[in-house]
Amino acid sequence: MFASKAKLSRSVLADLASAATAPLRKDRASLLIARFGIGVTACLAILGAYLIYDLRDGAWRRAETNAQNLLGMIEEAVSRNVVMYDLSLQAAAVRATQPNLIELPPDLRREVLFDNAASAAGLGVIALVDSSGQVQITSDPETTSRHSVADLPEFQRLKADPQAGLVITGPRTSRISGRSIMGLSRPIVKADGTFGGMVSGAIHLSYFQSQFARLRIDPGAHINVFHQDGTLMLRHPYGAGYVGRNVADGPAFLRHREERRGMFVGTSTLDGKDRLYAFANLEGLPLVVNVSTGVDSIRAVWLSKALWIAALILGLICVTLGSMLVLHREMTQRTVAEDSARTANAELSRLALTDSLTGLPNRRRYDAALDEAWQRAVRHREPIALLLLDADHFKRFNDHFGHHRGDAVLQALAACVLQRLAGLDAVACRIGGEEFAVILSGLPDDAVRALADRIRRAVVGLQIAHATDVGGVATISVGLACRVPGPGDDAAALFADADAALYAAKRAGRNRVRAAAHAAPAEPVALTA
Repeated sequence: MFASKAKLSRSVLADLASAATAPLRKDRASLLIARFGIGVTACLAILGAYLIYDLRDGAWRRAETNAQNLLGMIEEAVSRNVVMYDLSLQAAAVRATQPNLIELPPDLRREVLFDNAASAAGLGVIALVDSSGQVQITSDPETTSRHSVADLPEFQRLKADPQAGLVITGPRTSRISGRSIMGLSRPIVKADGTFGGMVSGAIHLSYFQSQFARLRIDPGAHINVFHQDGTLMLRHPYGAGYVGRNVADGPAFLRHREERRGMFVGTSTLDGKDRLYAFANLEGLPLVVNVSTGVDSIRAVWLSKALWIAALILGLICVTLGSMLVLHREMTQRTVAEDSARTANAELSRLALTDSLTGLPNRRRYDAALDEAWQRAVRHREPIALLLLDADHFKRFNDHFGHHRGDAVLQALAACVLQRLAGLDAVACRIGGEEFAVILSGLPDDAVRALADRIRRAVVGLQIAHATDVGGVATISVGLACRVPGPGDDAAALFADADAALYAAKRAGRNRVRAAAHAAPAEPVALTA
């Protein structure tokens, strides 16, 4: 780009710089909005994830705590009732070995064998069975049946192993009461260690069910009492299709056998559902109790709330992103409007300092450019030169060819000057009707004079037709002034010197270059191109 067009005033440069950096500011604003939107969205997503995780974790912790608490109560209730009833069985088994007991009257013998615990609510009849399996006497005076129980599995086991201790069986229907029971039996061991029969009793399963019914358990939770052989003896809420089933080979029950107590999540053999198990093997008893809570029921506690939270967070994210998009659009529109206004202002500023006919800086820009170049020359102690160029007989040209052709000549002159200034630290301006000025920085006097003559010759070389009485070809006259200014010098003096030199060239016959007196004497300049 030509040097004269590259050098604009500070105000124009500021406007152009502002217009040039507007896209960068727009990008920064868009990036800031995007980062803010992403940051808020990420924070909302993290908050939602944390709240959902906290809900889930809290639901599982509550389920585990409730299961442990419930398990402790069930463990205590079952153990206490079985152990207390077993004490009555043990006492009856010991007393049954006393000599002459069989000779006592039935009522007295009943009082000796059985204590009051045997008649407590929920407890079945205790029967004394001889070594052949025949019932000899029961704790209930109204029960007179002397049926045989030799076929019962507990009798067969105790007969085979008199040292087996307490044997628990069931669930089964009592042959005495006809009710569903848990059977408890202990052997009667003679003095010589042989089998002398057994003491057999029962606890009504309905008794445990009534106790369990008083408890408040979570939805989807179940209380189970198993025999160590895997048989389900009790279940609450009651399930007729489940009680009596054997789950010894199920993965959940195998876990029950591995540890005395614990908690885990596994698949139920009974209903095939995933459940949270809290279990315990009752100390000294062949029983296992557990509290199982369905994973689906635990999930239902927190999932509905989690869905509400997720919907709320998603709504907030949508609102945030929507607001960011609206803000981005508004900022984009505002930036576009500002850019348009800034570009228009820059263009107006440029036009205010530009000659509309030739495209060169005008007189206003010339004054600012000369002052800038002068101050720089003072600071750096470098030469500065000023060329004043004037079209010869231009009024005559307009009168002869018309103003339209005159404007074309001025445009041609401006282009010719700019071509010769390419690559130089120079500013060319149109400062009057047919008068131009060129500000040169850093060139010595002889280079300035040579440049001025090249410009003059180039104009002649254009061969622009002129009136025959003034030579037939359009020409220019050039006056120049060169100096190295000092701190006290004035740029106006440089202009005055160049102007005087220009009029000297006019007076000498035009189509000439003349230098001001401050410059070194110029070589004779020919009148021809």
